[in-house]
Amino acid sequence: MKRSLLPAFALMNFLTVAPGHAETPKVTFPNVPSWVKGDPVTIEIKRPEDPFYLRVEQKISLIKPQPLTKMDELEKLSPGLKKALPGLERLVSTAETSPLFEKLYSAKIGSIQGGNLLPSHQYFDTATVLNVHNTETGRRAVIFVSDMDVDTDGSDPVRMSKLSDYDDARVSRSYQPLLSYSWAKKPDESATSPFIAYYQDTLGKLRTIKSQVDAAAKADRNPLWPDLQQSIQSYLTAISKKASYYESDLRHRRSLIASTDPFIVIPQTWAGEMQVGDFVAVIHAGKIYPCLIGDTGPTTKSGEGSQKLARAINPKASGRMSAVTMPAVTYIVFPGTGIARGVPDFAKYKEEVTRLLGQLGGTGQNVVIHPWK
Repeated sequence: MKRSLLPAFALMNFLTVAPGHAETPKVTFPNVPSWVKGDPVTIEIKRPEDPFYLRVEQKISLIKPQPLTKMDELEKLSPGLKKALPGLERLVSTAETSPLFEKLYSAKIGSIQGGNLLPSHQYFDTATVLNVHNTETGRRAVIFVSDMDVDTDGSDPVRMSKLSDYDDARVSRSYQPLLSYSWAKKPDESATSPFIAYYQDTLGKLRTIKSQVDAAAKADRNPLWPDLQQSIQSYLTAISKKASYYESDLRHRRSLIASTDPFIVIPQTWAGEMQVGDFVAVIHAGKIYPCLIGDTGPTTKSGEGSQKLARAINPKASGRMSAVTMPAVTYIVFPGTGIARGVPDFAKYKEEVTRLLGQLGGTGQNVVIHPWK
């Protein structure tokens, strides 16, 4: 979910703005990705910031993609999928479109209606979500094809005890020290999270700066000082809330770490159909990567992998650069397969994902499931 936004004009690749009372022109979308199928939909943008004495009506037309449902379409986006999982074609032929696809694009369109114009790559990040069922084995799975942004969240003082261990992760503005996939520390695990001291130290520094600014404001009537006071206070409030929110968990819990553990992040609205801890097979360029769901994220975004997973796919991936920028990654989630949480056992990941894929028809000849180290 961390990548730079496209310039504003790139949004016009899929948005055509029409004045409120003018006749709506015929809409064309010359730069829509080749995989996208769908008809234009017209929606009204809400502008709560407008002064009460006027009303601005603004309508836009956009394409709402239809989910891909044919194996050849999935193979075109995610080459090597057929070879990696030969039995998948039969399952896709009888698959049902998952309601999760509609939930995702409804959330995207709702966000746009609220005035948040998503970048093109974020709007067109998911090509399908399908429910598959192998009637012979009884195994069900949810398959979605998306891009892969990079998640850098998580911390574990037992495995990584120094603040500097997280310097690369904290480059991301959205970094959070804990994930939904966490577990209680044992009585003999006395390591203390470096973020407890970090938050307190940061608050202390900000309070010192604020006292200096308060003194300057008292001595100088320049209006820049009240603005600066307000800005510093907003940071103090935000960091104080974060420190308070994480205090107990940082003292008593451990979690996955994005830089060392392979996992994916799903939209919050998908959590009813699948759960944090469920096993996942991630397929890209014919290679299979075993992992699990480690966290939930924004409702408008799918396709996010931990830094560990992302860099296995693209060594240049980081909190500021996506691993894959188009829907070319296939994610196969196995709902209800989570096991007791604890320190990741990569051999167990591989064992379970191999077993679960076997219930969908198994892997292709000479296809190796990635061995994590």
